[in-house]
Amino acid sequence: MACRFLKLCSSNWSSPAKTLLGALLMGLNFFFFMFSQAKRCDKKSLLTVRTECQSCSLNVGTKCPDGYTKVTNGSVGVRDCRYIFEIRKYSLSLPGCRHICRKDYVQPQCCPGHWGPDCMECPGGASSPCSGRGSCAEGMEGNGSCSCQDGFGGTACETCADDNLFGPSCSAVCSCVHGVCNSGIDGDGSCECYSAYTGPNCDKPIPECAALLCPENSRCSPSSQDETKLECKCLPNYQGDGHYCEPINPCLQAVCHPHAHCTYLGPNQHSCTCLEGYHGDGQVCLPVDPCQTHYGNCPTESTVCIYDGPGQSHCECKEHYRNYVPGVGCSVIDVCESNNPCHRNANCTTIAPGQPNLHTFCHPLSKSEYNTSTLSLLCI
Repeated sequence: MACRFLKLCSSNWSSPAKTLLGALLMGLNFFFFMFSQAKRCDKKSLLTVRTECQSCSLNVGTKCPDGYTKVTNGSVGVRDCRYIFEIRKYSLSLPGCRHICRKDYVQPQCCPGHWGPDCMECPGGASSPCSGRGSCAEGMEGNGSCSCQDGFGGTACETCADDNLFGPSCSAVCSCVHGVCNSGIDGDGSCECYSAYTGPNCDKPIPECAALLCPENSRCSPSSQDETKLECKCLPNYQGDGHYCEPINPCLQAVCHPHAHCTYLGPNQHSCTCLEGYHGDGQVCLPVDPCQTHYGNCPTESTVCIYDGPGQSHCECKEHYRNYVPGVGCSVIDVCESNNPCHRNANCTTIAPGQPNLHTFCHPLSKSEYNTSTLSLLCI
């Protein structure tokens, strides 16, 4: 992997440089591993399984599945089952034995405020998912979306659901008749009146404004120093001294998320669009983890998806698999070819990844050697 990303295999790199950069990569991998583990709150449990029931005399050498420890080791197992023994056309139900196997199992779980296979933070942050104004679809099966409380909206419930609402609870409604309301979660509902109107709700006309000729993009309004006098002020969404007014460009300020692009749409109007590799409403942009959706297009049976950064991932073969082919997956490693565990007089077949079949397809022995017990031992 180091060679793939930094081309450390190039002949232009000296051996000390390769060693140093390799060590740095290992350190970074360890850091990211520890960081990812910090978002996990795995649950430990104990799994117990039993082997297949068979004749007690043949059960001594029966092995537990990979990763399990035999609790009944050194014995024929527990006599709590029956197995079917077939002789030509007859089937007999005989008492048998089986072993008890156990292993510690860790159930992967995300810590509160995280979601998906890689346990990404919920919108608004893990300490305050959905800005404390909604619920996050968290957990490994969740998709990280916020269900906002009434009145709130946005990717992280960071805004009021309607432009006409204001206040911390987004429950108050603006009442500006001929003006622009200071709306939103941080707004106070105050009105900025259009030309020739005044009053708290901008509903009182000013007839005297007809005689005051204000320039373009300005309005007639009572003076800020003396309300009995009229003066020209800039229209809402414009700025200046009243004699010269220019449109306000919100994009000149930090109105969008750091990972979003701001587009100027007109006087005091803009749109925020998350950059490539991120998703959200532009006010809140979250990194896209391809592994969280559709498993990064990695075949789930034979590969694992590795998150490389916003909008980037790659597929790697699972244990007991090799030779990844994009869109197809990996091939099962034939244990019988790489590390045949069978006796020389037994045929080995791989029945599952990393698991050979050790009990079938046995070659017959000579008549002098043949007996049931010996045959079983040779084929284990």
